This record gives sequence, C-alpha cells and structure tokens, in this order.
Amino acid sequence: MTDFDYDFSDDVSLEPDQKSITRSNLDWLKFTHKGQIVRGAFVYFQTLDHNAAAAIHKAAAKQGKKATKEELAMAGKAALAKRAEELGKSLDQLSPADKLDVRQAHFKALRGHYQEGLGYVESRLGKDGPEADAVWRRLPEPKSYLVTLVLVYPTDDEGNLQGEQFAQQIKSGKLVLKPWRFAEGKVYDQIWKTQNSLRQEGQSISQKDILFECDNTQYKTVQVSTSGPATWLKADASRNAVLNAAVTMYDKLKPFRQMTTDGLRQHFGIATGSSDSGDISSSDFQDMLDSV
Repeated sequence: MTDFDYDFSDDVSLEPDQKSITRSNLDWLKFTHKGQIVRGAFVYFQTLDHNAAAAIHKAAAKQGKKATKEELAMAGKAALAKRAEELGKSLDQLSPADKLDVRQAHFKALRGHYQEGLGYVESRLGKDGPEADAVWRRLPEPKSYLVTLVLVYPTDDEGNLQGEQFAQQIKSGKLVLKPWRFAEGKVYDQIWKTQNSLRQEGQSISQKDILFECDNTQYKTVQVSTSGPATWLKADASRNAVLNAAVTMYDKLKPFRQMTTDGLRQHFGIATGSSDSGDISSSDFQDMLDSV
C-alpha cells in the first residue's frame, strides 16, 4: 500500500472494542469428524502502517472526531520507517512480509446470503443504495462470518507437532496454509475471550500455537485453545518462510460468490439497462465449496 489510503471496514483485530462484529480454488480448512484435532497458528496480519493508522482513526473516533488522511498517512509512514530502521533497510527495500505486524491476529468480517440454486453470495446490502437494497432483500437474511488464514502444522492424531516434517516443509517451500471461514458466534467468542485473557498477561494469540478440536461436524463448531508459544516464530527461517507464503494468500480470502446488484437483478429476472453480467467469479466455486 503506497498511497496510505486505508480501509478499516472489514478488519477485525480481537481488540476489546471489536467484540461485536455486526472465489478462488483454495483448500479451505474443514473439519470432517468429531474429535478431529488440528494444530495450527493464526497467520493473517495487517501491515504495521495499517495498524498505526487504525490506532489514530480509533483514537479520533473516541473523541467524536475524524482523523484526516494526512494524519493517517503520517502515522503509517512512521511505523514503516521504524521497521525499516530495525531491519537496516530503506523504506523501498521493505518486502510485503517485512511490513506485516505479527503482534495482532486479524480476521475479515463479511456477510453472506445462502439461497438454494445460487449458493453462498457475499452481501451488498447497504452498499449500493436503497433501490439496490430492495433487490438484495429478495435473498434470505444474510449471516455474519469471519475469515482468516491458518498455518496447519504436521501432527499425529493427538495434535502433537511433527517437528522434522515441519522443518522439511519449510525447506521445500511446502507449508500448509489454509483459509478458515466460520460463522460469528460461539467459535469467535472463544477466540476473543482467549485473546482477551492473553492481553491481560501482555501476550497475544498471534504468538501462540492453536489447537482446533472439532466437537460438532454438522454445525462446524470447534473448541479453540492455545498450546504454547508459536512454533513458527521460534526461528528466523520459519518466520520468514511463513510470512512470505502467507502474504501471497491474503487477497484470496474470499469464501463466497461475488455478484453485482445488476447481476442479482438478472438472477431474479428484474429488468436492467446494464450489460454487466454481475458474476465476478468464473465458476460456481465448486458448488460454493459444496455448500460449505
């Protein structure tokens, strides 16, 4: 991001004031049977400049003010300058991975409709005006979801790390990174409460290994707990390998079909003067991830 034009609308950082959150062929994290244990780590991060600007944005909002674009840019540039100094680099030499702030795990917040025959569609309610909203309300009520990226470690059936296999994955460039989508509710509450407890101790869930244990395959719910310091952060080689791989996937964290309002009008047979097909994706995304 070179123009320092920040958008905070779909970003969730597990901060106390963000407790309530009102298509690609990626291999998404799924849980197939009760008792299944996955050992991993949250590796979706925002950049240092984004987080610095977000802090200024939040502080101004608490005072009933709106931070200027110049103020946001200044905070962002200062954060990147500090990272460049730490690494002994110039600003221009910072890689996308260098700019990531691993102190805070992040999540994308979105709403999605599901309709038989159409699948999951990312909601545009409230984005295109009242006339468009009338079209989107023809779909069932949207639900709130969160999306993040998980580093999945090689383990045995009990979730114990297989260190040699992980080292080989790093060496061969074959790390397992899977996007994870879940509905807002009990799972997110667990994650938020875990982060809140760690915050009291000056720690962060982003610096921990995580155990995900499936307790209900029908409703896709899991128990989330921490399991010691994050293995991938223990050595520069693993840290660099994970961040360089993760950052290439951030733009692909899109679990639902994306349609324009005109595309949805066409789906419902509503007359429109636009020639826009409305379907941004090239397929039905494997029947919308088999209805996830």
